[in-house]
Amino acid sequence: MKKYLILAAMGGALAATSAIAPAQAGGFSLTISNGNGGGIVFANGKAHHYNSYDRGWHRTDFYHQARKAHGGQGKNFLYIPGVVKKIQQRTGSKVTDIVFRNGVYHVKGYGPRGGFNQAKADPYTGRLFDVSRAHKTEPTPKRALGIRKLLSNLRHEGFKKFDRVDLKGHVYKVRGLNRRGRPVLITADSRTGHIENVQKAKRYNLHAKAAPQRKPFKHWTGGLKKHNYSHFSGATYVAGGNDWSDHYRVKARHGKRNVDLRICAYTGNVLGYRYL
Repeated sequence: MKKYLILAAMGGALAATSAIAPAQAGGFSLTISNGNGGGIVFANGKAHHYNSYDRGWHRTDFYHQARKAHGGQGKNFLYIPGVVKKIQQRTGSKVTDIVFRNGVYHVKGYGPRGGFNQAKADPYTGRLFDVSRAHKTEPTPKRALGIRKLLSNLRHEGFKKFDRVDLKGHVYKVRGLNRRGRPVLITADSRTGHIENVQKAKRYNLHAKAAPQRKPFKHWTGGLKKHNYSHFSGATYVAGGNDWSDHYRVKARHGKRNVDLRICAYTGNVLGYRYL
């Protein structure tokens, strides 16, 4: 009897703080308030936490990517083969050059329509951003090995943890670690993967892979302007918390409309927006 009363009391408390309403696409949503301006919304099989800090905000796909990636820095880091696989599967592109630098991957390759493009890729999700056209200085040889096959062959030769692959004419320039864990620069035939030369590398960028570098907000303004944002003011850094990853809060114009933005401190992507 006591157990029944406890369950009944819990059910009454839940009913007093929740509301059921029809959701879009014919489903339903359940909102549970905590009584302090926040709570949880369950809709279409997903849970969303909210509070007064979130009021009126629209989250983008980059918000979810950033929460997954930077919510646990150092976990699920993707090395070059994993990043290339995700990019090529998602876009139908062929990656020819990739280097890890300043906390992100810088990628070049041919799109499904044959155009040569460049972009940056998140090292935890493989998602592309800052995509633009690129200039190819040397023609790509026919029947060149794909990057994943090339690196697989090099791993069998004792090399590992590659941070750079560049296709230069008929050779690949690959940087990684040798069996002793020392950085080396490998020159390999682009068609066969045969190693032509190995020498000591002057630098290596994966030592700090678990700590993407936070850039000042002005570093991201160029990319934002390409998406029709302008007149930035009052940029303030906000450390991760309140259900958001590290970001900049800034006021701006989007076309002719005033907007409040949350910009990822690591990638410059728009995590959320609220029109004013």
